[in-house]
Amino acid sequence: MLPQRKLGINIPNEGETMRSSTDEQDPWRLVERRKEARYTLILRAGVLDQAGKTSFCLVKNISTTGVQLKTYSKPLLEVTASVRVADEPPIAGHIAWINGDNAGMSLDDELDAATLLRVQQKLRPNKRRALPRVNVDGAAILRTGGHIIRATVRDISSLGARVRLEAQLSPGTRTIVEFSELPSIRAYVRWSDGDEVGLAFETPIPMLIIAHWLEGRSRLAP
Repeated sequence: MLPQRKLGINIPNEGETMRSSTDEQDPWRLVERRKEARYTLILRAGVLDQAGKTSFCLVKNISTTGVQLKTYSKPLLEVTASVRVADEPPIAGHIAWINGDNAGMSLDDELDAATLLRVQQKLRPNKRRALPRVNVDGAAILRTGGHIIRATVRDISSLGARVRLEAQLSPGTRTIVEFSELPSIRAYVRWSDGDEVGLAFETPIPMLIIAHWLEGRSRLAP
């Protein structure tokens, strides 16, 4: 008789029990199901709207039924909320759990596969303008060409801001921007439209700093 090994058949030795193939595959299947159900988007910026308050957040992962967020301003549990990423319409739901600065949002409507893929693509780091901006009403000073120009900030992100001013600035103009309670930052005019210009920061403002700046402004608001 030929040895069993040469036949390519593995027969357990006496006293051994053959493990169920289903048991062996279960952990792998669970991992694969999770990969299919949830797309990991490591720390991509988003905007959380809840109870009339807008704040930056970071999207940690997203599925067809929920979003996990890193928050800088503590959200309200079981209260309606929406999250915006890039130029996508707001995704509505409610905060289902909070653990420290992490929170989970359960979606009102399940996302279809096409929408989920589109959101994932827009959160890629090479999409510069995909970083969302938060509307804000604040003051700023622009220093350029020996002139001091006062401006009103309309919206802001880590990468730039939209400001309103009386002077005319052409695209490409370089300036130093001073925001209240933020360090001065070098920027250039990316676009100009009437009395508004879009500024691109030469060095991005860290998300943590700008999120705390916005949080401080909301506390000061009447």
